[in-house]
This record gives sequence, structure tokens and C-alpha cells, in this order.
Amino acid sequence: MTENVSQTEKAAPKKKSKWLRKTFKWLFLSMILLIILIIGAVYYVINHLDWQSKVRELVHIYGSQVVGTDVNIGHIDISLKNGNGAVSNITVANPVGYGQDHIIKLGNIAVSVDKDSVMKVISETAKKSGSKVKTIVINEVRISKPEVTYELMDLVRNNVNDILENIKKNTATSAKKEEPKPVDKDAPQYNVAVKKVVVEDGTATVAAGLLGVSKSLSVNLPTITINNLGTEKQGVSIETGLARVFKEILNTTVTTVKNTDLSELLGGVSGLANGALNAATDAAGKAASAATDAAGAAVSGVTDGVKSIGNDIGGLFK
Repeated sequence: MTENVSQTEKAAPKKKSKWLRKTFKWLFLSMILLIILIIGAVYYVINHLDWQSKVRELVHIYGSQVVGTDVNIGHIDISLKNGNGAVSNITVANPVGYGQDHIIKLGNIAVSVDKDSVMKVISETAKKSGSKVKTIVINEVRISKPEVTYELMDLVRNNVNDILENIKKNTATSAKKEEPKPVDKDAPQYNVAVKKVVVEDGTATVAAGLLGVSKSLSVNLPTITINNLGTEKQGVSIETGLARVFKEILNTTVTTVKNTDLSELLGGVSGLANGALNAATDAAGKAASAATDAAGAAVSGVTDGVKSIGNDIGGLFK
């Protein structure tokens, strides 16, 4: 009897140990399966939501709204492993009537994104949870070798001022609204908080085609730095962010051109204006001796008109 009890007591720990092994094995396999499912879900969300195409679409929509011409992105490649990536070929089209296709070309843009903020936005978008306004935090945007074309339409109009006027008008209009609205009114709104924007090694090509003379001159732009464009708690709309960057680039271009010796660019134009002025003056002198006062007055009017052209050329970039 004692021997049977002893054997029963020995068998109990063995059964318990076997049960524990099965339980731990089941828990371990369940954890592995859960991790696989999580990885698969993240992979599915990243690839099927195609968030980079969404960013491209938003930049096109809001950028075009703010400048009044087409804004497009060529390519986006940002790794969610480390948050680093690149954006290439952002272009801003010229207003109608100008010779060049684009006023701004941003060829090389290095981006450092807070990957946790992107994953949070992706997760909340997939689950349709959280706030409707999603903020992506960007540590730094570094724009290298941007190209600006400063094109003179005539003596009183240029493309840089046209775009700046568009930005002023369109941002004033959007400020009266609660927020810029995406195409889908039920879709979430994406904001950004950019800690630092650096624009370096830029050039501006000043192009003039006045009085039949086509000239161009390139000038180097100084480095532009923008800090704290939006905050992590409350970002700014993509529309506002793009407007700020474009305005800084264009205003810097205007200031640089004002402080640049443009004698090489305007030499041919000024020479033509001076030649026209001298010819008109000679004609006025000859006509004055043989023509009536009315004819002399007419020639005098031509002379004054050409003088006015000469004066306007001096104020083209003010």
C-alpha cells in the first residue's frame, strides 16, 4: 500500500512537468505567430496604403493651390527603418505666358523623418483611429542646388513677383478657412512639423527678353535656413509649409538680384534703348527746323517715350 502511494506521488510531478512544458511550448509558438502576424500587418499597411504616393499626391494638390501653378514631385524614397531618405525633382511651373517651363526646380532633397511619427500615422490611418489631423515630424530637410528662373515678361512684370502675389492671395484665402480641405472630405488631414529646413548652393538665372534682345545671367543664392516650421504637438498644414519654403526661396532671389551688378545682362537692352533715344533726338532736331510746331511736338513725344523706357529699365528689379 505504501509503495503504491509513493509511485502515485512520483507520477504527479511528472504529469505537472509535462503539462508545463506543453503550456510553455504553446505560449512560445503563439508569441512567434503573433510577431509574424504583426510584421505581416505592418508590411501590408506600408505597401498597400502606399503612403509615399499619398505624400506625392498631397504635395501636388496643396502646392499647386498655394502657388497657382502645377507643383509636382518626381520621386520619394524614405526608409522606415532609419527615417532617412530623399525626395527628387520637385518642380514649380511658370505662370502662363513665360518662356521657361519652370520657375523653381528642387533637384536633390535629403530628408530625415521621425520614423515613429510615420508609423503612428500609418497605424492610425489603417485603423481609422486617433485624431483626424495626423502630424508627421521631420527632423531636417536639406535642399541642395535649387534652381530658380527669374524671367522678365516686360518692363513691369516678372514671374517671381507673379508667384509671390499668388502665394499671398492664396494663403490669405485659405487663412479664412478652418483648414485646407483634401479632395476626400472624410480623409484625414496630414500636417508636418519640420525642425529645420536648409536650402544651400542655389542659383538664380535672370532672363530678359526686352526690346528684341535676349539675355541671361546666373547669380548664386545665399544659404537659407528655416527653423521650427510647426511643432510636434501642433504641426502646420502641408499648404502652409510649402508656402513658407517657396516664399523664402523667391524672396531671397529678389534680394540677391537687387544687389547684383546687372550691367552685363542689361547692356544690350540699355544699348538698344540708348540707340533708339539718340535716333529719336536726331530726328527731333532735324524735324524741328522744317516741320510745324505740331510735328515737332509729336517727335518730342517719341523722345520722351524712349526716355521713359530707359528709366523703366533701371527699375526692373526694384
